[in-house]
Order: sequence, then structure tokens, then C-alpha cells
Amino acid sequence: MQTKLSLITLACLFLGALSGFLLQEQILNIEFLGTIYLDALKLLVFPVIVVYVISAVYESGRNKGALVWKAILLFAVLFVISFLISSGIVFVFNPAAQFELHATETTVEATSFSASSILFNVLPKDLMGFFMGKYLLFSILVSYVLGFLAYHFKWDAFMGGINWIKKYIQIILKAIMYYAPVAVFSLMGVSVYRFGLDVLLSGFAYITVAYLAGVVVLAVVMILPIKIFKGIPLLGYVKKLYPVWPISFSTCSSAATMPYTLKVCKDDLHVDPKIADIVVPLGCTIHMCGGAVSFSLLGIFCARFFSVPVDLLLFATMLAYALFINMAAPGIPGGGIIIGATYLQGLGIPLDFMGFYSGIYKVLDMLYTTLNVTGDISASVLLNKN
Repeated sequence: MQTKLSLITLACLFLGALSGFLLQEQILNIEFLGTIYLDALKLLVFPVIVVYVISAVYESGRNKGALVWKAILLFAVLFVISFLISSGIVFVFNPAAQFELHATETTVEATSFSASSILFNVLPKDLMGFFMGKYLLFSILVSYVLGFLAYHFKWDAFMGGINWIKKYIQIILKAIMYYAPVAVFSLMGVSVYRFGLDVLLSGFAYITVAYLAGVVVLAVVMILPIKIFKGIPLLGYVKKLYPVWPISFSTCSSAATMPYTLKVCKDDLHVDPKIADIVVPLGCTIHMCGGAVSFSLLGIFCARFFSVPVDLLLFATMLAYALFINMAAPGIPGGGIIIGATYLQGLGIPLDFMGFYSGIYKVLDMLYTTLNVTGDISASVLLNKN
């Protein structure tokens, strides 16, 4: 069903573009359909990030042990390196170069990004700001503390409530994903009417740069270190990885690929089962290397898309937000879209691109999932004592 929905969404993207080109101003009559979708994403930012961060920290605490913390540290290092490499590629090829928005209403808040805006996100000033995503960084930090306290003091009733909320959030997220094709049709049609067919070229450039960055990260971050630190021949390692890739590519699910991931680790690469049985499921939870490519591209692309200067301060904030948010990404179909909206909201970058992003996400998710799965295998091999 998820594959059919992704195909329908992709079809609606192209139909929306055609409608915007043919209908011109009349397409604005259905603009509200896309606005509903973007508003729903904004409203879900706060509950999603709080519930999933608390849950992720709590579960990490339950799986305490030196190996878990070593794995988390290794995943974080892999994430940062992958993010930096991907960002360099995005800066060089600049997929938004053909379609940058200038002097639009949506750029006002984003262009005011500064050190004071970071402080504004950390120190809350009004209750409603939480629910509007103003204080995302503060919400993340508090959620990490609550998750730690819930584990340390065994707040079982509290976590029962969190899991109950999480269940209903998943239902709402699923409903939004089913509504996505309608929203994509509306948003794409309006975008083509306002900005021309160049928006499609930008989308193609976005996908191309994503795959280019993914291949480089795969080679430099996940394959080369195995040769350097473990002495495994590069070609031999790739041959052992290859059987997993068609599964991760087609399912777009680290969890669905997990049995095959564990088999490759234990049987083909001779990783200690005690290590593989901890590192691989943990990797499926915190999704690192694919997430690094995803967030670096999305953040820099959208910043340039809306003519927001990406200085060192904004870039460092992108990296910090991405690292924390990615560790709590919801493991549901289309979850990357919600987390992507959360990420942009925290940076103060408009969400207008998310309609188009929803339409092409399936194509991107195949890459990101494959990178995540490969990263799980490489982390297991690097942590293996043999």
C-alpha cells in the first residue's frame, strides 16, 4: 500500500505541474488544499519531537552498557562526517541555483536568522510558542532530560502515557500521508504557476545531488574505514554488502531489512552476535548516515531556495539540530517528511518546499534507507573485536 501511495503522490506531482502550466491563475482556487497540509505539518512539530525524543532517550537508557554508548558515539561521528561531506557537495553543485526566490513574503522570518534567534529558540517566552515550533531547541533539550529522568527514576506510568500519545500521533501522521497526494497536486500547481517550470528542474537537480552525495558518503564514510581499520578488501566488502541493498532500496525500511542486515553481519562478516544484536537494532532506531545526507541537503537547499545566507552560525545550527532530531526520527512510512518539516521549522526556514519534497520523497528514501542500513553494518564491523 505504501508503494502505491508513493506512486500516486509522484503522479500527482507531475499532474499538478501540468495543471499549473495549463490552468494558470485558476489553479489558485485550490491553493488552500496545500496550505492545510503545511499547517498540519507545523502543528505536529511540537508533539512529534517531544514524544519521539523522550521515547528514544528512554529506550537508549534501558539498553545501557558500554557497547551501546560506544555505538551511539560512533554513529554520531559517522553522522557528522557524512553531514560535512554532503554539505560540501551541496555547496559546490548548488541544486537551488536555477530557482532561488527573491523578495518573497516567505523570506522575511528566515533572513533574520542570527545568534539572537538561536537564543530566542532556547529561552521560551510564551506557552503558545511551544505549539508553534518557536522554541524547538528548548523542547528538544527538555525532552532529552525527561527521557533520561523517566529511565533513571522508572517513571513507568509517565512512559505509558507517552506511548499512548505516540500511538495516536502515528495514526494522525498516517492520515496526513494519505492526504499528501492532494496537497502535492495543489502545491505543485501553484508553484509552477508562480515560478514556472524551473521548479521541476530544481527538483531533478535536488535528487541528482542527493544521489551523488550518497555515493560519496557510502564510499568515504562506510566502506573506506573498513579497509583502513579492519583490513577487509574493498571489493570483498562491497560484495558482501550488495545482497542487502536491493531489499533496503525497495522496502525503504531499516526494520524490514534488519533480518538480512543481521545475517550479513553474523554470517558473512563474522561479527560477534552479541555486538550485531545490539548495534543493528540501535542503528535502525537512530538512523544516521542517510539522515546526514538528507538533512544537509534539505537545509542548505531550502536556505538557498529562499535566499537565506548560509553563514557559519546557521550551518553549525543545522548540524546540531540535525544530529539531535535525527536520533528521534519516527520509524514510520513518510516519517522523514515530518522530521524534515520539524528541522526547517526549527531553523526558521519556510516550509513551502515540503509539498514538492513529499512528492519526490520516495525516490530519496530509497537512497537514505540504503545508506542507513549500510552504516549499521559498517558500525557493527568497526565495533567488532575480531
